[in-house]
Amino acid sequence: MTVADPGTLRAPSQKVAAALTVVPGLGQLYNGQPRKALSFFLATVLTIGPALLLITAGERLGHSLLAGHAGAAFFAVALLSVVLFLVLFVLGIFAWISALVDAWSSARALRQGDAEQASRRRFFRL
Repeated sequence: MTVADPGTLRAPSQKVAAALTVVPGLGQLYNGQPRKALSFFLATVLTIGPALLLITAGERLGHSLLAGHAGAAFFAVALLSVVLFLVLFVLGIFAWISALVDAWSSARALRQGDAEQASRRRFFRL
């Protein structure tokens, strides 16, 4: 088994790394950073996923509360679910944008030969 000479490997493209971040974490995988890829993917999925689940679960719960003539409970649950949805969704979008910025910055650092700078996580450092 032969190992490639590190000097012959192509440096990652910033544009490709950023474009791959359509799926959070793919840009980091492209840059050769699987741990960062997993953390950005999980951060995005574990915030946007529950936010989207709140929409469907909240709708069903709202219908049952309205059918049972529990107006006050309906408004309390509706307000809480909207606030929780917004918080989770905004955090998910920030995690996604952070993944994009990190993929771009890491590719640039790797291109310049600065592996230490490329290894830093850039959550919410927009």
